[in-house]
Order: sequence, then structure tokens, then C-alpha cells
Amino acid sequence: MATKKELLEKSQKAIGDYFSLSKYLFGDDAPVDINEIPKESPFYETARALSDEMELDWDNMSHEDSNRVMLNILSEYFYNIDVDEKYKPVLTISFQKIE
Repeated sequence: MATKKELLEKSQKAIGDYFSLSKYLFGDDAPVDINEIPKESPFYETARALSDEMELDWDNMSHEDSNRVMLNILSEYFYNIDVDEKYKPVLTISFQKIE
């Protein structure tokens, strides 16, 4: 059984991964379609696996199917944040002055 500290670390990593994915999918260099993610991207394998699970043709998927995969990958990363049924993740945001 994982300790509270281990659960916290796992949840913190999951939220960091979710933020990274969101930044990637909605950033200035975001792919228009999910199948444009380069193979060296840390999100490629998950996106490809979801596409296969959804029985979509990775190379020829429509923009609508791409959007479905994007929503599913965001959902998967989001639900990874809640790592244990005994504890609820709580996010606290603080600000650091930029110098």
C-alpha cells in the first residue's frame, strides 16, 4: 500500500503531466490534428493507443475523430490526478514575482 507521501508525489506528477499536455495541445505550436504529434513527443504513444482503442485509422482520421482523441487523452491525463479513493487532490496556487 502506498504511503500518503507516495500518493502525493504520484498526484503531483499527474497534474504536471496534465498541464504539460494541455500546454502542448493548446499552445502556439499545437498540432491541428492529433495524428500530427511527432513520434518523439511524450504524448505520442498514449494518443496512438487511444486511437487504436477507438478503432480509428491513425493516418487517415478525420478532424472530428482527431478532436475525439484529443478529448479522450485530456480526460485520461485528468483522471490520473486522482490517485487514491481515500484522498482527494486539492490544488493550491501561489504566485512568484518575476524578477
